[in-house]
Amino acid sequence: MLKGMCSLLRGICFSAFEVRLFKAAFALAFYGALRSSEFLAASRSDISGRPLHSRDVVTQGSTLRIHLRRSKTDQESRGSFVVLHSAPKGFPCPVRYISDFLARRPAVPGPIFIHADGSCLSRYQFVGVLRACIARLGLPEGEFGVHSFRIGAATLAAQEGFSSKDIMAIGRWRSKAYRLYVRPDLLSDLPCF
Repeated sequence: MLKGMCSLLRGICFSAFEVRLFKAAFALAFYGALRSSEFLAASRSDISGRPLHSRDVVTQGSTLRIHLRRSKTDQESRGSFVVLHSAPKGFPCPVRYISDFLARRPAVPGPIFIHADGSCLSRYQFVGVLRACIARLGLPEGEFGVHSFRIGAATLAAQEGFSSKDIMAIGRWRSKAYRLYVRPDLLSDLPCF
């Protein structure tokens, strides 16, 4: 489904820069099993320091290292690291998409996901483009949101035979709450894209 959404962005976004922005954000959300508060700004002018910053993401060859300074399960802001690897050829690749976006991103400090004018990618904008993609795929847009990326990551990991401990680590869950995100029925209900 991620591949299908990324292929539709050219017809939804108004510029090549925006296409790269949303490809990078979608891939990071899925492969990193991120919560919206971990990578998106609350508004276009968010200066809170909460969203993922450009300094928090480092590409090293075929690896992407993400420093989450705080999250829902890290109220003391100890931070954690998420390491992502290149996806096989033919699949959306978080390392390639992030590298491509960073090569064109304005060289300003602050949140990683910004528009060409330097304003932040907000949760509201992210959801709007996500829902436009979902609608173009012919799926009920009201049934999908930012958490769908975490659900998809946990579901795919379970389908691939990952252990409970590994799935909890992928999504940084500290309890068995991850089970609410594993939805094997989704895979059979969705068309392949």
